[in-house]
Amino acid sequence: MSTSLLYHAFGIVGYIYQSTRYIAGNIIVAIQEDRRKLRCPVCRRREVICRGKQTRCFQALPIGRKTVYIDLPVQRVECSKCQVVRQVKVRFADENKRYTHTFARLVLDLSRHMTIQAVARHLGVSWDLVKEIQKDHLYKRYRSPKLSKVKRIAIDEIYQGKRLGYLTIVMDLQSGAVIFVGNGKGGEALAPFWKRVKRSGARIEAVATDMGPAYISAVRSNLPDATLVFDHFHVIKLFNEKLTKLRRDLQREAEAGLGKPVLKGIRWLLLKNPDNLDDTRDERQRLNEALKLNEPLATAYYMKEELRQIWRQSDKA
Repeated sequence: MSTSLLYHAFGIVGYIYQSTRYIAGNIIVAIQEDRRKLRCPVCRRREVICRGKQTRCFQALPIGRKTVYIDLPVQRVECSKCQVVRQVKVRFADENKRYTHTFARLVLDLSRHMTIQAVARHLGVSWDLVKEIQKDHLYKRYRSPKLSKVKRIAIDEIYQGKRLGYLTIVMDLQSGAVIFVGNGKGGEALAPFWKRVKRSGARIEAVATDMGPAYISAVRSNLPDATLVFDHFHVIKLFNEKLTKLRRDLQREAEAGLGKPVLKGIRWLLLKNPDNLDDTRDERQRLNEALKLNEPLATAYYMKEELRQIWRQSDKA
């Protein structure tokens, strides 16, 4: 095998081919660093002194059904300027990884058409290794999405349970991509995001949030020119809370007669989308009876339905 074949077959350039061995059905290709290209891993100067080697083995692209490994004695060098002693960087593999860049690309290509288990079985590696390569790829590609073209965003939080607490999520409403995830909730969780927005020069035109004062204050402080939009879901949720309180108060006042049994147990009917009422369970009939018997409750209910229609209009007028 020539040094040229190392590049064309395995994507390895700048190393010298040594030998090939065949052990237990595997192909072991030995290579070594070109001493003329040794540099300090810190300051990148060429004035270095060799201080020993440590052999590492990397899984490379297979040849047919044969597994291929690359054996490389990784050189330790001492820099004559900065005086540090460190291993030189391996150019064809990531730090602390036991596979080459080309092998990782093969795994990702196969993952588009096969399950993780199928890829692992086909290449003769573990399920965990395939998953690790996929996770590293996603992290590199999406850890810092570009914000320069973002115009409209939404901010909300999710609860992960007592042990993990809250996460604050920022989403690009045009692409649907999550562009930031912060630990905790409220304005403090968004501090790193505002710094990224300023560095990117993004001109955000509108921000959709719930009606929490922390988010309102954070948006107005950091994006004073952006339009603040209250999310449809949160507006309806707030009205539903008021409607539930009204029903509870009316129920408490109804001490006897027909009003008490009719008002009791209709909370979910009041909150439910009218299109989703189940006629087989007489939900629509029960709701209509309750509304006929109580004018304040009926007024509030129909106001809620009119409020829902706002988001179905074609324009502001």
